[in-house]
Amino acid sequence: MEQAFAPLAAWLSENQDWILAAIVLMSFLECLALVGILLPGVALLFAAGTAAGSAQIALQWVLLAAFIGAVLGDGLSFLLGYHYHHVIRRLPPFRSRPHWIARGESFFHQYGLMGIVIGRFVGPIRPIMPMVAGFMQMRPASFFSINVLSAIAWAPFYLMPGYLVGASLEGEHALSGRHLLFLSVAVVGGWLLAQLLWWSHNHIRQRRNKRQLALLTALACLTLLIAVSQMMQLDAVVDLNRRFSLWALSLRHDWLDRFFVGLTQLGYVQPMVLWGALVTAALIWQRHTYGVVLWLATILSGQLLLSGLKHWFAWPRPELVAMPPDSYAFPSGHTTMSLVFLGALAILCLPGISHGRQKAVLSGLCILVALIAGSRLYLTVHWPTDVLGGLLLGGLILAILYLVVLYRPFRTVRPLPLVITSAGAWAISFGLWVAPRFETIILSYLPLIRH
Repeated sequence: MEQAFAPLAAWLSENQDWILAAIVLMSFLECLALVGILLPGVALLFAAGTAAGSAQIALQWVLLAAFIGAVLGDGLSFLLGYHYHHVIRRLPPFRSRPHWIARGESFFHQYGLMGIVIGRFVGPIRPIMPMVAGFMQMRPASFFSINVLSAIAWAPFYLMPGYLVGASLEGEHALSGRHLLFLSVAVVGGWLLAQLLWWSHNHIRQRRNKRQLALLTALACLTLLIAVSQMMQLDAVVDLNRRFSLWALSLRHDWLDRFFVGLTQLGYVQPMVLWGALVTAALIWQRHTYGVVLWLATILSGQLLLSGLKHWFAWPRPELVAMPPDSYAFPSGHTTMSLVFLGALAILCLPGISHGRQKAVLSGLCILVALIAGSRLYLTVHWPTDVLGGLLLGGLILAILYLVVLYRPFRTVRPLPLVITSAGAWAISFGLWVAPRFETIILSYLPLIRH
């Protein structure tokens, strides 16, 4: 596959002025009905994203190019289906493969308007869902509204991996062993946590024993949280915190800065409110009242406890970057709430996921939490004890949630809408609040001390 795209990569590297136009074209073709089925669009977009990162093209322009191409491709597919559905059904590709359209129509009937969003990320039906929406005579205003919002989510999902690879491997910007070690510790730490959770879930069968373990976990997290809150005031711990933060400053790297700043911005108020609201809407759409109560009670209690503890301890942050956040340091809000949000999603969604995929999903969620926690340490806006306190507070809240669920089980939640709305919330937040002022945000995290 690499050899097949080598000429394209070479041409883009020699004609960097055409990279954005190429991204628009590839995104358009990837989203165009029938063409997207035949075209290896994911690989092409990865290659284009790598070229854009290597050429150091501003990320917001790369995402905008992908967004424009996706909206145009899906828009044309919808209009073709809306106006020419009788003709298209008789064309050779669809006449000989009627299951293509049947699968899309079944998906549309099952998920309705949400199917346009979900369909963007489901491989076999991705290129035909807009055309199927046209077949079903969906109102154009409704389609184009949801099409624009879903394209905001789609663009970073398909372009960011290649962009980050290209940016990190370019000449003097290449990552060193120390940078890779820091990333590896975060990833492996999250993976090990997932293995521990998976082992306990599968080897403790009886509900009574699960309740006892959940209660012990809650008590352990509470005890350790109290211990950390007292120990962080000791001179020796204060000195260790400072030494670690100064070491973290020595890790600073242009593209890691961009990666961690982009990741950490999604933990601020506006993205989290949008995330919580969209997941709530997805649960309401499923008519899962108990799920709504569990979700809202968990995230709201998490936020209340977090705010209360921050003001109770009033622990100052490190002052090592140009514009550190205004709130108090202990415990880390990003760490706490990312763990609470993702952990609550795991508790709600995992029963609806096949057993063979549960472990992979749990590992992905734990690694994401570890990277968000690591971003606060890398950017030196939290002390290590803040992050540890955030993990313990989040663990306490989730243990209580799991205990409640064990005493009063819930009807299985359909996980796909919750996963898609979560990814969509992050992507929309990035497109609306992060990408437009990304360079300014980067400046606020510039270190005051250079190593």
